Amino acid sequence: MDRVPPEIILHIFEFLDGPAPSQARLRDQPSDDMLDAQPEFLPSLKTVSRVCRVWRPLVMPSLFRHILWRPKISSLSAFTLNPIPLLQFLEDNRLDRAVTTFTLIVNFVDKEADTRRVTPGIRSVDLEWLWDQLFSVIDPLRFTIIAPPTTLAAFMSRMLFLEDAWSFSIPYHILSLARTKRSSPRDESPSGNLEARLANLQVSTPEQGSLGLSRSTQAGPSTSSSLRYRRPPACPLFTVRPWTSLLLNEGSSTRVYKTYDFFLRRPPSMLGALLGCEEHPNDTPLIPDTVVDFNYIAIFPLSSHFEILLQHLPRIDRLFVQLAPRPGNRILEDEEEMKHIELADLWMERNTAYSSLMRELTFAADPTGHPRNWASLRVFESGDTADHEAWEMAVQFVQRSEAEGWKVEREGVFVKSDGGDDLGTEDVDGHVPVTAPGSSGGQILSVQ
Repeated sequence: MDRVPPEIILHIFEFLDGPAPSQARLRDQPSDDMLDAQPEFLPSLKTVSRVCRVWRPLVMPSLFRHILWRPKISSLSAFTLNPIPLLQFLEDNRLDRAVTTFTLIVNFVDKEADTRRVTPGIRSVDLEWLWDQLFSVIDPLRFTIIAPPTTLAAFMSRMLFLEDAWSFSIPYHILSLARTKRSSPRDESPSGNLEARLANLQVSTPEQGSLGLSRSTQAGPSTSSSLRYRRPPACPLFTVRPWTSLLLNEGSSTRVYKTYDFFLRRPPSMLGALLGCEEHPNDTPLIPDTVVDFNYIAIFPLSSHFEILLQHLPRIDRLFVQLAPRPGNRILEDEEEMKHIELADLWMERNTAYSSLMRELTFAADPTGHPRNWASLRVFESGDTADHEAWEMAVQFVQRSEAEGWKVEREGVFVKSDGGDDLGTEDVDGHVPVTAPGSSGGQILSVQ
C-alpha cells in the first residue's frame, strides 16, 4: 500500500464517506439528539484514520467536513459561548477549509426569561463577535442552528410572541442557511488568523446587561414613536455569506389542538421576523436578497399562522413546503400525544393551508392582477407527497384553474415554464441531500 498514489487511496476512502446526517434529517421533527449519527457500516473513516501515519492526514479533512458543536452555555446575557478552542484546533491542524457544514445545537433555556414570558437577549456586540470568529476561520456551505424558540430568537436579536407558547410546547426549532458553492475568490471573510483576532475578544457581564425584548410582537404599527424610527439590531449571520437557501423547521404544533380555542392561538415562531412583517424590531426582513430558495417545514401548523408566509412571501425562485409528518414519524400513532385531539382538526388545518397556498400559486399566473412576489416563483415543491390523495387534489386544482405556465415536473413538484431556462433544485437549494459514491450513511464530528 505504501506505493499506491495518495489520489487512489483518497478515492477508495470516498466509498467509506457519506453526506452529513443533517442533510437528510433537517426536515424531521427537531430535537437535540436528531443528528446523533450511528455508522451504518464498518470500517468507518475514523477507524481508517487510526491505521497508520500515512493514512491519517489523508482522512482528517473528510473527518472534519461536518462539524456538530454543542457548547455548554450557562448564560445568554453574560454570553458564555466560546468557539475559540474549536477554531484553534481547526486552524492548528489546517482543517478550517475542510469544513463543509457546521451545526450549532443549543439546549440552553433562560428559565428566568421563560418564567417572565420575555425573549432573552444577547448583546449585539457579543453576537457580532461570535459570527466574526466563526466565519473568519470556517467557510461552510451550510450553517445550521438547532435551539429552543426563545434561544433562537436571541441569536437573531428579534422578539418572540410567548403568550400562547405554553399551549404549543415546542422544544426546538431549526434555522439553516446554505449555498450551493463557495465564492471565488474567498473574499467574504475578515483577514488575519485566529491569534491576531484574540485581542478583540468581547466579554459581556451581567452588569452590562443585554437587550431587553418585549413579550409581544403583534403585527401592526408600533405605538411608540421612538420604536417606529429606531433601526432593529443587525444580524450579520444572514449576510456573512451569500446564502442562497433558507430552511425553517418549526416542529410539531399538535399539542395546541388540545385546547378548545386552538384556532385563536399564536405559536412562538420566528417566521414573521424573517419576513419582516411584525412590529419593531421584527419589522425589517432578515432574509437577504441573495436567498432565492425558501424551505418551510412544520407538523400541522395552524392555517392562520401559515397564512403569514403566503401573504408576505419573499422574492424567491423556489418554495418547499412540508406540513405533515414524514414517513417514519409515528406521532399520529402516539396515544399520549394524540390524547384529547380530534384528528379531523389536524387534517382540516393542513388542507386549509394547502388550499390557500394553491390559490396564491394559481392567482400569481396573472402578474398584472396579482403583482406580489408569487409571480416570480418558478418552482413549488411539496414534502407531503406520501399523501397521494392530497397530491392528486392539488394537481386537479391547478388544472381546473387553467393557470398558464405551471406543469407537473414529477410527483410533488410544480414548475412554471416561462420561456427561460429550467431552474434545477440543485442550482439553488443547499439543503438537498447529496449521496457520496458508494455510500448510504454519513460521518459527523460532535464537539462538546
